[in-house]
Amino acid sequence: MRFGPFEVDIDNRELRKHGLRIKVQRKPFQILEFLLRTPGQLVMRDDLAKHLWPGLHVSFDRSLNTAVNALRRALGDVSRSARYIETRTGLGYRFIAPVEGTVAAESAGMQLVHSNAAGEAPQDYLKGRYFCQKLTEEDVHKGVAHFNAALAQDPECAIAYAGLADAQCLAALLNMGMPAEIYPRAKEMAMSALHARQDLGEAHAALASVKRLFEWDWAGAEAEYLTALVLSSNSAIVHYAYGEHLASVGKIEDALRELRRAEEIDPLSPLFTLGVAWGLYVARDFQSAAEQSWKVLAMEPKFGPAQHTLGLAYAQAGLTEDAIVELSNARTCAGDQPAILASLAYAYAAAGDTRAACGMLRELEDLAGRRHVSSYWLSLVYAGLGDYPRALDLLGKAFQERDVWLTWLKVEPRFDGLRREARFQKLLGDIGLNTAD
Repeated sequence: MRFGPFEVDIDNRELRKHGLRIKVQRKPFQILEFLLRTPGQLVMRDDLAKHLWPGLHVSFDRSLNTAVNALRRALGDVSRSARYIETRTGLGYRFIAPVEGTVAAESAGMQLVHSNAAGEAPQDYLKGRYFCQKLTEEDVHKGVAHFNAALAQDPECAIAYAGLADAQCLAALLNMGMPAEIYPRAKEMAMSALHARQDLGEAHAALASVKRLFEWDWAGAEAEYLTALVLSSNSAIVHYAYGEHLASVGKIEDALRELRRAEEIDPLSPLFTLGVAWGLYVARDFQSAAEQSWKVLAMEPKFGPAQHTLGLAYAQAGLTEDAIVELSNARTCAGDQPAILASLAYAYAAAGDTRAACGMLRELEDLAGRRHVSSYWLSLVYAGLGDYPRALDLLGKAFQERDVWLTWLKVEPRFDGLRREARFQKLLGDIGLNTAD
């Protein structure tokens, strides 16, 4: 495992800095190993004591303090301005630096299936997840390549199949192809993951996402997510996916609990922190959504999806000038994604700049001539312009395309103006969202 300038060899109990070995006594090294297995999570002092002195029932407070201080000296860390080990007074410790390596991935809830081919598959799986969580088309392609590399090393690597299924779902959300073209591949990969490992929570979560996004099978998705949680209760990916499901059907309080749990498990992932921002946005808590988006941007200043969510929150809060600035930044950082162009057009319309909104609409329509652009996004722009009949027509077309973004129709604030329309309510019923909660 690696963090900062340090490398840790668990098997040989070695700590190196810039390749040079650092002498660490047994107990401090055991503490480091324990913390690295749960990066970002609070480790209670009692749990550490039981790990270091199993079977003994006396107080080891002073010895534990001594061991932690010895570890800090080895790392050159200072408790008051910690870079690696944060102290929660009276409670325990938290490893706060980014960690690379298989053990860290397991502790983040990924529950890797170790490859028979010298352990290469799990590393490729981690790289696949890393790229997919950047939420750009280019990075999704990179992620898929790494998942396939994992399968080349181990054709039965269930976690890689689950990653491929999730990547296909993401491709549909990014409008990288028609849903009807992407769906069979996504379903195939999810089923392959389950065939390889029935007891893998991420495999059940992948199938649940396919059921939610492509099949609109809300009950089936719920059942698979719950199974996934039983099997992988500490998986950030599973909690995040289930939180998205709950948010889309309107169970906002439960959704935010799951999304925050994902962030708690993996606080260094921009995706999971962003998930909370999106949950707050559909909950109509726009101020908190903006604050959470800024929290993401503090980690990744050029993370387009966070700039996008920030812009959406500002627009709904009436801060249209700020919204346009942030959405323009999102476009610069993430490229001409249909979702961002549609959001920018909607923000211009909300600001009363009909000319600019129509100009963005033309850009979106031109883009549709070169690649797939969901009718959902065009509908959103017309809703912003107040042309409800046209917006409803396009939502009907998105329904015929079985567009995955319709799963958010029940809670998307930008469609609030259409909610009293009979055609809108019928559409919610046809998707199954009127009874999904």
